[in-house]
Amino acid sequence: MANKLTESIKSTLSTTRGLVMFIVIAVVVVGGIVLGAYLWHESVTYVSTDNARLAAPLIPVSALSGCQVISMDVDYGSYVEKGQKIATVGQPRPDNVGDRLGFKEVPLSRANILAPVSGYVAAVWTYPGAVLGPGSPIVTIYDNSDTWVSANISETELHRIEPGQEVDVSVDSLGGRKLKGRVVGISAATAATFSLLPQNNTTGNFIKVVQVVPIKISIEKPAEDVLVPGTSVEVKIRVR
Repeated sequence: MANKLTESIKSTLSTTRGLVMFIVIAVVVVGGIVLGAYLWHESVTYVSTDNARLAAPLIPVSALSGCQVISMDVDYGSYVEKGQKIATVGQPRPDNVGDRLGFKEVPLSRANILAPVSGYVAAVWTYPGAVLGPGSPIVTIYDNSDTWVSANISETELHRIEPGQEVDVSVDSLGGRKLKGRVVGISAATAATFSLLPQNNTTGNFIKVVQVVPIKISIEKPAEDVLVPGTSVEVKIRVR
């Protein structure tokens, strides 16, 4: 039986077609083994997720009292230093006490609105000539001195995560450029806990849903690029 099998193999390999088929099969088998070994190594060594976003402090700059905007000195994406003028406002001048819509061209008591931190203007909420009430937002500043990654990790992988682990962060807005990071914190509650409508299934047809837990990852910020809060990233946490 063995001799017949050996003769059959020799006969097959003796033809060009048989030899090509043998090589193709061998390449597929070896490739499958290599791919399987690679995937096994990745699953054992890393925990990966694309459910992650860049985050940063977003500082609102508001009017402390009712005022009229005289001028705006910044726009979307403008970089401002701490203490830099953002806008000029003044007290409205109505034609009469009962008519708050009739304003003179030049408001009273001009004042400058200054940036409380250095960073980029993420949003502009008003325009010259607008009348603002107390606490109305003027701009929102993204404090680029403190940027991190907020990643959601499956509860089934959470036991493998701990502070201090190294992380590779691939930033979509930078064309997939990779940055180095490190796990600095793990939330004590799932993401669904903070939902406005948390799940509370009290019926008998309960279906288990895998929950995710937010973790915080510090990153080495590039000096020449702007990291945009809210944009997507992929993280690869080294757990071994």
